[in-house]
Amino acid sequence: MNRKTAIWAAAIAALACASPLRAHHSISMFEISAPIWVEGTVVRYEPKDPHVMIALEEKSEDGQVQQWTVEGPILARLYRMALAPGFLKAGDVIDVCGFALKEKFLRPSADADDSPPRFVHGHVLVLPDGHMQSWGPYGKLDNCIRLDDQTHSWVDFLNADRLARDLWCAGQKYADAASVASKTLVDEIKRSITKPCG
Repeated sequence: MNRKTAIWAAAIAALACASPLRAHHSISMFEISAPIWVEGTVVRYEPKDPHVMIALEEKSEDGQVQQWTVEGPILARLYRMALAPGFLKAGDVIDVCGFALKEKFLRPSADADDSPPRFVHGHVLVLPDGHMQSWGPYGKLDNCIRLDDQTHSWVDFLNADRLARDLWCAGQKYADAASVASKTLVDEIKRSITKPCG
């Protein structure tokens, strides 16, 4: 096993055996006003408690590879999503909108070369076929909207995915429009979804 593979395996194992603080956390631990979009290749998909994990590799234009760990829902939530067991597999290229841990929750690394993969709580996945899938519950869904997103993609997603619609409606209670990529686009989506938030 080479050094890079050993670091990767250690990072995944550490996350899988996380302390109670890491295993049982809340939305307040994440930077929900600062979404991070990552496009990467799935290296590993682990549907286990306390949270489902996805290991990704993101390749930059200059060929550098950045490793990411994307936390997802607890297994019970995953089962409610009714996803096929192998809906993700190694080699799939996906986009993830996620939220990083706030700085006060990060653990400093002794050696930058041995730092674990970057970590985000994934909120929305865009699968290889372009289908959007709600993922983890920590975040504000409209913060994942990008300026070049199409209204109909989001409307179709919210109309088809009950959990996504619930997350969307829950997020509408918080008035932090300054963190939203495009208030106009968000307003358009609100007007267009089949069942408006109550």
